[in-house]
Amino acid sequence: MTGLTSGAVAPFLPLSMGRSIALRSLLPFIISVFLVIAGLSLGISYGVDWVASLVDSALAYLFDGGWLRSFLVAAIAWPVGLIGSVAVGYQVGFLMSLPLLDRLALAVEKREAWHADKPSLGIATSALCVSTIMVLWVIGSLVFMIAGLIPVVGVAFVVLGWLWSALCIALDALDPSLTRAGYGLRARGALIRRYSGLVMAFGALASLWIVVPGSYP
Repeated sequence: MTGLTSGAVAPFLPLSMGRSIALRSLLPFIISVFLVIAGLSLGISYGVDWVASLVDSALAYLFDGGWLRSFLVAAIAWPVGLIGSVAVGYQVGFLMSLPLLDRLALAVEKREAWHADKPSLGIATSALCVSTIMVLWVIGSLVFMIAGLIPVVGVAFVVLGWLWSALCIALDALDPSLTRAGYGLRARGALIRRYSGLVMAFGALASLWIVVPGSYP
């Protein structure tokens, strides 16, 4: 299966691997959806206002009160507030699901008769890896998003931001299997360089299913 097809059908793979694996993927799915929706709700209720107050205070040094300042505050606060809140909800859901995802990856290994050459890195290392990736993802996304507001050349930054998200999503989604295979952050970097096309293709389409971390075997 290619990176494109793997990313496109990611949420449905457990359904093709038997009832046990399908059921194991259900609880992480529920946890993720619940916390992403909770993050979005909190972002709308509090996150946007919190970011807006910070941005408005910063812009007060550059602009007097008026439509331009209000426009810039809204243009920055809404996407940053919502993206940040959803990202936090997603990350909390993923971290809570890590023990379940580890067992899911193990079940897939047994079904496919696959054996890792290295010992598993453990849940703590997995949590460190996904947290590091999430922080880099959010920081990079915010940088590309702000750069995307630049006239003309902003389109290029939007594309780069999408590619950056695809890479981070692929690493995030593949974490349980990579952790069980003994791949730390450095080894994952080498894996990306070796299979960059497949990893990016998987991440690009898997991004459509970001709220389903339990579906990535």
